[in-house]
Amino acid sequence: MRVISALWVTYQRYLTTHPWKTQTLTTAVMFSTSDILTQQIIEKKGLHHDFRRTLRMYIMGVIIGPIQRTWFLTLEHLLPPTSKMQILKKLIVDQTIYGPFIIFFFYSLSGTLSGKDISEIKEVIEEKYLRTLITGYKVWPFVQAINFTLVPVQLRANFVQGVSLGWNMYLSWMVNKPVNSLTLTHDSLGEKNPDFSVDSDI
Repeated sequence: MRVISALWVTYQRYLTTHPWKTQTLTTAVMFSTSDILTQQIIEKKGLHHDFRRTLRMYIMGVIIGPIQRTWFLTLEHLLPPTSKMQILKKLIVDQTIYGPFIIFFFYSLSGTLSGKDISEIKEVIEEKYLRTLITGYKVWPFVQAINFTLVPVQLRANFVQGVSLGWNMYLSWMVNKPVNSLTLTHDSLGEKNPDFSVDSDI
């Protein structure tokens, strides 16, 4: 327990002295960890683990981390939590602007890093974007309500990343599923595709 406490204190110190580097690295580690868990627990790849895919998720975390921190700082500046109405406004802005943008950016960036051309990326977005967005709206409004209300601004990106471990597992699974496979009830082996959503009717 003392070791965990010491590590947390050290992390907090780096978060204060080097906030951008620390949160960027945190995001990258969470992204790559979620992919490892997805491949091993959900997809059960075992020794056939796709390390390039995990590295790709790490790189995506390095890119998305600063974007996420910038968004939270900007939102805090424009809509300081001085009242419940301000918090509600902040939540609405976050879910109508950042949420749709970051999901679109995630699929676009993943496709680019995977070597897909524009038409292939477009096909992926057309099939998976709306499904992912709807699933996100079942999770993130509640998470962000807690985030904006109870979590200090310097820890908000990290709080989101903590919750994102499960969410990023879903994204890792979604982005690596073959296009058109999501419309099938069963795959070629007759096994039902794993469902990360709250409502399986999506």
